[in-house]
Amino acid sequence: MGKFWHKTLRQPFTLKRTFDTGEGDPVIFLHGIGRTASVWQHVIEGLSDSALRLVAFDLLGFGASPKPQWLEYNVDQHASAVIAGIERLGVSQPVILVGHSMGCLVSVRVARRRPDLVKHLVLYEMPLYEGLPETKRYKLRLDLYRKFYEKVIAYGPTFDDKKKMRMVERFGRKVIGFEVTPETWLPFIKSLENTIMKQAAVEDIQEIDTPMDAIYGTFDMFVIRGNLQQTIGTNSDHIVSHKLRVGHVISVRASRFLVERIKSAVVG
Repeated sequence: MGKFWHKTLRQPFTLKRTFDTGEGDPVIFLHGIGRTASVWQHVIEGLSDSALRLVAFDLLGFGASPKPQWLEYNVDQHASAVIAGIERLGVSQPVILVGHSMGCLVSVRVARRRPDLVKHLVLYEMPLYEGLPETKRYKLRLDLYRKFYEKVIAYGPTFDDKKKMRMVERFGRKVIGFEVTPETWLPFIKSLENTIMKQAAVEDIQEIDTPMDAIYGTFDMFVIRGNLQQTIGTNSDHIVSHKLRVGHVISVRASRFLVERIKSAVVG
């Protein structure tokens, strides 16, 4: 019945709300690939004294949210579940949407599809791999990223090869911060292939005028810090870029900065 309801009738999935606290202007948090909503704990604690409703979803395939094996886990499927989740909150005003890594790609697709739902975007470590300057340095890094992603995807849809999985787990926790399990492995590799590698985020951003904070870490190995305004083109007056001395994870320092940007976005 579940497959018929969601695949045939195209009814959206219900995402798990790991956090749903407070009252006031709604702020929605979307985590990155291979993570859960728990990564936002420090940010949510930093906003606990604010008059805000703070909601953090587990994205499809991760945490306590549904993990259907037949999904492609592309950006539209992720975005549809988030849109349905926001609508179920019953909020009466547009939300501030905060994304990390893959959550940024989902956030901009949500803003493009439903601009009425999104007041402001706060995007931390957005992995844009299209529209970057044609330089040798960028091309080399993009090639390395793609080779690594393709190698991970080539491990296949199962978690049977324990030696390979231990390597992925160790590398992921140490460098990127993601964690994979037998239950989340298929959603992980499909999201990697169909949302991160086959992305259209540049086109999405070009089509929206939602105010946006784009935050990048100078020590991030997996996000290329190009000139976002140059990448997007002339329609970039609504974008403000920031740099922090952080890596790809949501560190305490990054959390403090995100708290500041979210409070600023509330004021508008």
